[in-house]
Amino acid sequence: MRILFQYIVLVFRLYVAVCVCWFACCGVVAQQIDSISVKTFSKENSKANFHYRIPAGYDHSTKIKYRVLIYFGGRNTTGKREIKDATWSDWCDKNGIVLIVPSYKNDNYWEPQRWSGMALLEAVARLKKMYPNICDDKFLYYGYSAGAQCSNLFPAWMPQKSRAYVSHACGVFHKPNVRMKNVAGLLTCGDADRRRLIINHRFIGTYRNLGINILWKSFPNHPHDVPTGSIYLAQAFLEYYHRLYACDLDSSASRPKESKKIIFTGDDVDGVIYPADSPSAKQIYDEDKVYFYSEELAEAWAKSAKMP
Repeated sequence: MRILFQYIVLVFRLYVAVCVCWFACCGVVAQQIDSISVKTFSKENSKANFHYRIPAGYDHSTKIKYRVLIYFGGRNTTGKREIKDATWSDWCDKNGIVLIVPSYKNDNYWEPQRWSGMALLEAVARLKKMYPNICDDKFLYYGYSAGAQCSNLFPAWMPQKSRAYVSHACGVFHKPNVRMKNVAGLLTCGDADRRRLIINHRFIGTYRNLGINILWKSFPNHPHDVPTGSIYLAQAFLEYYHRLYACDLDSSASRPKESKKIIFTGDDVDGVIYPADSPSAKQIYDEDKVYFYSEELAEAWAKSAKMP
């Protein structure tokens, strides 16, 4: 039995070695998780750590670039839990997206113009040297709580390098401005998180006055937590813009003609959508209205409203 066991182990090792060699020859790799340290001027972040995850099936030889999702966890997170979050790992594999999770600590790290923004760009640049077909432009962002501050303040600092952002349970926002008109935004928050809920409403209202639509969804009876529905909607939203703007990654893809016509209106209180020109849509209170240019996003929004 012992000899048989040793034989099986030997065969298994040979099988693994052959598989590794085959993937290497093809330029395809399995998922890889590691980190990069970047020196900064921040006293508490002399070496800021950036965890990264290369999606399964990453192909060195492809001419199509891989988009980057920057995931900001809660305040002063180490990033170790977020980088291994199966919900996001599976989503990144499905969409061929590189995941980066910064690990910042204090020193107003949510204000990218101070030091944390340049540190992030340095980490991306170094990662691109190792994986040349990573796209160092048109980033996606997701964040919750203190991370939600980052996920809207960072794209506002560099809108030209940003494609879409999601901020959940956020209490600090950038000043609305027209430079963000081409960066899609989604805000979500539990309605029991009252102070942040009010701040979110004011932010959205200011952007509407500028003629810029920000998607919005509140989640009933949720305090300062992360509902399942908010994750589902965040991923649907980011995936929509990731796929819509495939031209960011593939020079042969044509730039989409994104419609700015409102086709559905959602009632945030009831979680129901109506055709924009319907009598029901017109009866919704203005502060509860959510406007959709896309049927796909409207349906994802309505589905998330039924989730816990």
